[in-house]
Amino acid sequence: MNVDHAANRTLPRPGGRRWGRRMLLAIGTLAGLLAAADGLWWSGWRVNLTESEPLGFYRLAAIDPSTVIRRGALIEFCPPAGVTPARFPFYMKGNCPGGGMPMFKQVVGVPGDRIDVSLNGESVNGRPLPYSAQLARSATWPRLQLPHQARVFVLGAGQYWVYGSGAKSALAAESFDSRYWGAVTRAEIRRVECGRA
Repeated sequence: MNVDHAANRTLPRPGGRRWGRRMLLAIGTLAGLLAAADGLWWSGWRVNLTESEPLGFYRLAAIDPSTVIRRGALIEFCPPAGVTPARFPFYMKGNCPGGGMPMFKQVVGVPGDRIDVSLNGESVNGRPLPYSAQLARSATWPRLQLPHQARVFVLGAGQYWVYGSGAKSALAAESFDSRYWGAVTRAEIRRVECGRA
């Protein structure tokens, strides 16, 4: 008897036909899940896993010239070009012009609104935003000093003030939003929330 032939007879095969069927089932299931996730992505569904806004599934619609962006809307946007992962290492990489990932925050200021920003907090048209004091440093990157603003903004046409209202209210204090880098423009806004699951 040939040694190779003897080795093949004594080593168990990985299940024969049954193993092959299970592998095909697993590959088919994975392909189906990926196709479903891709379909949900292209139909506007996103999963928010950050603490800037409540965790969950959100359906987002692309904006067009007729889209009205209202106070309280949740938007997906690219922050101003100076906000980059190289400058702020806690900011994840993505396909925004500065190389970062699109952000998802609440619009709290719309064109014409007066925004008062100080180290102690911010207010919109005289109404204070809870937990909006500016942090001196990032909690996850303690050596990184965050930019600070202390001034009054009057939002012009196409300018919006964004605020991470937090998965829990107190988490708003840790949001990286307009309090650090100012207003976003309509051109930087990609999508607006149109539903939740």
